[in-house]
Amino acid sequence: MYHQPLHLLCTSNAQNICLNSYDLCVSYAEQQDENTVEFSHSHPKEFEIYYVQEGTLEQIVKGELLTLSKGDFLLLKQGISHGVLYKPNQKKSYFTMVFSLQERSQPYYKNGLNDAEKLHVNTFLNLMSQKEYIVCKDTKNCQEYIRQMTDEFYQQDWGWFYKLQFLYASFILTAVSNFIPPIQTETFGPVRNLPIEFTKFLHANYPNPDLSLQDVADYFYMSPRHVNRLFKDFFGASLSRTLTRYRINYAKNYLIDTDFSVDEIAVKVGFSSASTLSRLFKEVEGITISEYRYQYRRQKTPSSDE
Repeated sequence: MYHQPLHLLCTSNAQNICLNSYDLCVSYAEQQDENTVEFSHSHPKEFEIYYVQEGTLEQIVKGELLTLSKGDFLLLKQGISHGVLYKPNQKKSYFTMVFSLQERSQPYYKNGLNDAEKLHVNTFLNLMSQKEYIVCKDTKNCQEYIRQMTDEFYQQDWGWFYKLQFLYASFILTAVSNFIPPIQTETFGPVRNLPIEFTKFLHANYPNPDLSLQDVADYFYMSPRHVNRLFKDFFGASLSRTLTRYRINYAKNYLIDTDFSVDEIAVKVGFSSASTLSRLFKEVEGITISEYRYQYRRQKTPSSDE
């Protein structure tokens, strides 16, 4: 009895892959050959890619015959009727993937790339809204991603399902990059890692007792309200609270490694007075400065039993 061989490269459940501002949902991935019988069909809400690995693939798209050869891929818009012309004597192997893109209500990460990501995705979606399908020669070696998918799916080494998701996304993004022209993103400037920039700024300026929210806002060309909101997002506390933590942590070094008085340490770490340092230290650490200094100096002193 003849039957269609199955070479699925995905699990039975759709794979949702977070691209940050978008979710990439892969509902089907399979390697196929000349024994595959495919009826005319469409995917109302999903795109589909056919990638020819070996031989020749004849595809009927809305009644039009398309002939694809090794290294060609066909990208179909949602809702376009299509099907492979069945020729069992026509040796071939090809890969198919069905996927969709959904914009998230909130980006997964706040990494400064959200605008650039939306520009790139919208460029793709706008292009596909004008075309029913695209045939293109692969110049990016997408075949390598398929090979890695096959290895991960059948070997199932540790973490294979995570690596498979990465390969799905890499295959789709690389395939699309074959026909999307270069996109100018200079208007976004260099990608900024604001948590790191904030951290460096505080390390450099914490000794200044007059350092204010407005100073930070001016340095980063932001409003004070926006700066405070970002600090709460990144560090879980306001700028004032974060700065206090920095100063107390630096004070610990002086308490352990020097004989400086509390007044001297307060000046060095940016507190207005020794009493302010003492009060905030007890509030944050749960013990007094004297108790902290005694506790850690005792740990550094060898016991008489040694």
